[in-house]
Formats: sequence, C-alpha cells, structure tokens
Amino acid sequence: MTYFLSFYGLWLASAFLVGALSGLASLRRADDDPSLLREGDFFLALALCLVAILAKAALGRFALYLEGVFALYAAFLAGLGAAALWSGPIARDHLGWRIGAGMVAVIAILANSEAAKSLEDALGHRLGSLVQREGGDPLNFEVSGRDVFLPADASGHRALAERLASAAGVRTVWRVDSLSPEAAAQREEALAAVSAEQDAHRAAAAAWEREQERLAAALAARPRPVEAPSPPKKGRKDKIAEGRSAERSAPPAAAPPPPPAALVWNSPNDPTLPAPEGPSLPPPATAVESSPCRAALTALAASEKIRFSAKSVALGAGAEKFLARLAGALKQCPDAALELRGHSDSVGSPEDKRDLSQRRARAVFDYLRRIGVSRERLTSAGVGDEQPIVAGDDPASRAENRRVEILLR
Repeated sequence: MTYFLSFYGLWLASAFLVGALSGLASLRRADDDPSLLREGDFFLALALCLVAILAKAALGRFALYLEGVFALYAAFLAGLGAAALWSGPIARDHLGWRIGAGMVAVIAILANSEAAKSLEDALGHRLGSLVQREGGDPLNFEVSGRDVFLPADASGHRALAERLASAAGVRTVWRVDSLSPEAAAQREEALAAVSAEQDAHRAAAAAWEREQERLAAALAARPRPVEAPSPPKKGRKDKIAEGRSAERSAPPAAAPPPPPAALVWNSPNDPTLPAPEGPSLPPPATAVESSPCRAALTALAASEKIRFSAKSVALGAGAEKFLARLAGALKQCPDAALELRGHSDSVGSPEDKRDLSQRRARAVFDYLRRIGVSRERLTSAGVGDEQPIVAGDDPASRAENRRVEILLR
C-alpha cells in the first residue's frame, strides 16, 4: 500500500479536497428534505464494492486501474464525511456533491494515465535489479500493473517467484509459459544492444593490443648509440694536471640532458592510468579516451532535455520514459555516476530561483532512485538562472532555460 500511495498520493489528496469542497457546497438548509436515506444514495457505495471485487479478480494493468478508481472515490467520500463532521449534514439531493463525483472521475482518468504508468516502469526497473542480484535473467520477466509474469523456464523459478512476491509494490506473481510478444520483442532488442556493446569493448581492447605491439616495434627499431672506445689509463699525476688545466681554460660545462621518459600507452578500459610525460610517439587516431559504455551513456544523456513548466517541478511522461532509458544504460556502466544540475528561468527573486532549480534537480534524483539507481551514483544541485542556454526574457527563452542537465562523472 505504501508503494501505491507514493505514486497516487497527490491524486488522492486532490480527490479528498474535491470531496471536502463538494460537501461544504452541499450543506443541508432548513427547507431541504430531511430524509437521510434514498434509493440513489446506495448507488456509489455499491459501485465501489463492485470495483473492489473486480480489482481482486482482474489481472495486470486493468487491476491497477480499478485499484486507482476505488482509492480515489474512497478519498472523495472521506472528504465528504470530513465536511459533514465539520459543518453539518449534507443535502442528499444537492447538485454540488454530484458535480464533485464527476470531477473525481476525470481525476481518475488522469491518475491512471500518469501515475499507473510511472508505477509500472519504476517497479519493473526495481525488480530487474532484484532479479540480477539473485543471479537470474533481468530481462526474462514482465510487469503489468502491479502483477509480475514469470516464465516457467526461468532459472530458479520457485525461489525467484517467492522473492519477487515479497518485494514492495508487487501484488501477485503469475507463472506463464512465455512472455507476451511485446515483452519478448523488448527483450530481444535489449539483448542485441548488450551484444553490440560487448563487441565494441572487444574491438577497443583489440585496437589497444595492436597499438601496444606497434609501440613495442617502434621502440625496438630505434638505433642504439655506438659506445666509444675507452681511453688509455692515466696515472694519478696526469689526472691532476689535466683537471687544473681544464679549470683554467674550459668554460663551465652545461648540465647533462635529462634521461628520456618512459613511454606510456593508456588502455581504453582503464582511464585511471597516468598520462604520458616527456617525449613519446603521438597517439594514434584510434585511441579511446573512455570506455564505450561511458561514451554511449554520455551521448544518451545529451540526446534529450528535461524541461519544466513555469514554477513547476513535475516530470512529464516523456521525461520519465527518457530517465527509464538512462537508468537502463547506467546499469551497463558500473563505474559511471550522474550529476543532476537544475536550472530556472529569470522570473522571481534569486532565492526563489535557486530553490526552484534545486527542487527540479531533486525531482529527477528521486525518480531515478525510485526506479533502482543507487544513491551513491547520483548528485544533485541547483544553480538558479546563472547558466542560461538561451539569452532573452521572452516566453520561448524562459521555457528553454527551465531544465535539468545530466552530466557524466
């Protein structure tokens, strides 16, 4: 229930507020019908009982939608009850609370289109990390709503099913013969992406080995200095005389040149090695400064912008999908971490702008945490409007500057 409330909490609060306002607008006057019970009064309660029964019997995403409708109308009735306790009885035939019930229907549609999808994506990413820690295939299961569909051929099916059933947010784990066509296609795409990344790693390692061989051959081909024949031995008196003569006639000798520095070639898989010092052969055009997964992660982080509405910290559906893709790519690059930098437009005081930018960065931070990214790999900060990407104070420029940047570190 706690996991459900973390996504539907704002919508439930809205339904409760609508119920309270509808109740206050429908207070019974002295000339209203004093009867408390009518046949129509039981309709909403009966409908809610039916929704609860269907939610228990339904599967997957449809069951989550029914749970959302039931919870929102329960919050609406709680708001009506709070208004009745605060100000007095509610007129049964008043139009106000019926309008409120219609508004809650609209809230239910919006909540199921936004919160339900976010809950499903976050649960899928979190369970994928759990399956991977348990030694299973993180792509060989499917999440629909709060239900998990686990193929019968999964490794350690029984133990894995028990572990998934005990995870927060999971309603039921179902045993199935195979994944749905959509989930199977997504799994094939993910496996192809992993295979391509491994091929890129192997190609980078092979290029590094070839460059090591080339450098070794270049060092071996350098001409060695020819040693001069040793002069004949001189006596002690001859050495003293030559030294005194050199002190009187020869100019001061220059300092000997420093020995050549060792040649170092940095492996593409270990960016922590020291940089080359002193004279060395120029690096080839195929030198790789970072691992392919970091390069791919950097390109993905820069491919889309996370924008916000004016004075808002809410993430849109497009931003959540992008962050889900980014979290999946981050799992393939364990040595990478993300810096989340929030920005605001030029409207407001400096304190308000900095606070708003910090809350935007924190919103992205919290969403990545919910879908399985560890806290140690994330940092967030807000800089207000100090770093705009578009100059100007028109609405279009302000919209471009309301953003969160994602930087790799």
